This record gives sequence, structure tokens and C-alpha cells, in this order.
Amino acid sequence: IVGAGVIGCEYATIFSNFGKTKVYLIDRADRILPFEDPDISNIVSENLEEKGVTIHHNAQLERLENLGNEVEYELSYPDGSREVIRVEKALLSIGRVPNVESLKMENAGVLMSKRGQHIGDDDTVTNVPHIYAVGDVSGRIALVNMGEIEARHAVERAFGTIRERLSYDNVCTIMFLQPEVAAVGINEMQCIEKNIPVKIVKIDYSVIARAIAMRKTEGFFKIIVTNDTEMKVLGMRAVGEHASTAIQTIGLIMKLGLPIHVIAELVHPHPSIAEGIQECVRMLLNRSLFKSSVFKDKLACYSLVDGVKTPLERL
Repeated sequence: IVGAGVIGCEYATIFSNFGKTKVYLIDRADRILPFEDPDISNIVSENLEEKGVTIHHNAQLERLENLGNEVEYELSYPDGSREVIRVEKALLSIGRVPNVESLKMENAGVLMSKRGQHIGDDDTVTNVPHIYAVGDVSGRIALVNMGEIEARHAVERAFGTIRERLSYDNVCTIMFLQPEVAAVGINEMQCIEKNIPVKIVKIDYSVIARAIAMRKTEGFFKIIVTNDTEMKVLGMRAVGEHASTAIQTIGLIMKLGLPIHVIAELVHPHPSIAEGIQECVRMLLNRSLFKSSVFKDKLACYSLVDGVKTPLERL
């Protein structure tokens, strides 16, 4: 598999789960899923390797050749070494290009984006007012559910029944990995890159009652809020069983602009995975029974300012 992004890692997960397929994953970065926080890519990487997947880190693909019954590829590494491997099949997972050439859009005056790889649009409307672009071809979030929302929005705009712009800030996504990974908003790495002062709280699945009962204790919740008294939710990452279901709670809070106190005071079903989200919020509010200062390997609560982590210890 060429490419260690979401799709490449998902297919690596699928094929390795068969138990009879040897998988090689070519990763030109030092870790897979490089756009996510290291704690996420590390747990996914470790599980793939336990399934027998060989991950070529920091690998540059020099050659990929179809030999008929086999595919041969050659890799080079930063230390100058090279490696040649033969496999039965090769899967390219390094992006996509919109299939729009046959539409002859230039005849209608529709312009492509600045990079020329997608149709340019402003809130689904192209430069030609009565022509709209939605889904993967718009170059934003390439997901089925996002394409549907964009299409509905475009129809409502066309008939003049909506004025509010479409927001991409609270889009919940899921990566079908092992364990599954769900995301909404920004992650910790983006906070560091953009120098956004935040508070971050993290809880391990091994302290969540439902996860213990299910014997599915691998994973964690991580919630990011503003570093002020309001503590507005900026994002969340969920890794583990039921992650894709639990993430929607934070997505809704972000959409409605509600304070985190709402989650803390909501009566959650018990036992449920979502209770872990509630405990995260309670830790931020200093109302949790769990103390990060005691369960240092299972809980974390800290501020992140100018790239420096400072523990928010509470007794």
C-alpha cells in the first residue's frame, strides 16, 4: 500500500485482519497518519504491526513496476540504503483527482480552484451563480455524509430558502482502523502549530466502566478547550470502541456553542462509553472523582501555552 493516510491505513487494517494477507505499508513520513497527534498514530501503528503489517517509515518510493504476476517496488531511506520487494498486488492511496474533464466546464465558464485540482466554489456556489459544486469535487472534506450535507445546502441556496453559510468547524469524522478513531475540530498538534493556548484533558478507556465490562480497554478520549474560564470546546479525538458514536456529543456542543457544564450536569446512561466524555469535562471543572495526579498513566489534565505543557493538578 502506497500512502499511510486515512485510506491507506484503513485498507491495511482490512487486509491484515484477514489473517492470511501480508501487508506492506509505505510511509514517507516518520509515522503514519502524520496529520494526527502522535498518541493516535502510535496506537494504530502498534496494532497494525501486531497484525503482521510491515510499515516502511521515512521511505521514498523510487520505482513501482508491474511484472505481470507480481509488482516490484524499490524504496530509498534517509541513510542512503535501498530496498527492493516483490508483492502480488499494489494499492495506490496517495490522493484523488476529480473526474471532470469530460464535462467541458470551460464552455460554461466555470473556473477551477487556485491549485487547479478542484472546482472553485464559495459556499457551494461556483463563479457562475447558477452552477454549484458539492462533494469530493469541491476539494474540502471528502466524506459521503459531507457530500450529502453540501448537496442539501446547495439546493436550499438555489431556491433561496437558506442564508446561513455551511460550517465545516464541527464535522465529525471516523477512521475505520483498529481501534477506530473519531475526530471533530482541531487536535493538539494544530494547537501547537497555530500557537493556540488551550487546556487539554485525556482519559484512558481502562478507567471507563463500560469499556472494562466489554473487555475493550484500549483507547482514550482527548478533549481540547480554550485556556480561559469559558473553556469553549475546540476539538476532540476519540480512539477505541464506540468512538464514532461518542464523538457526536462534542460535535453538538460545538455546533450549538454550549458550555462544557452542560455535559457535566447531563445524566448519562450507565454504563456507557460516553461517560468517559463526562469525566473529561468534570476533570476540567474540578468535579471528577478521578484525579490525574493519582492516575498519572491513565489520566491527564494540562494547559498548553506556547508549546509548553503545564499539568493542571488538583487534589
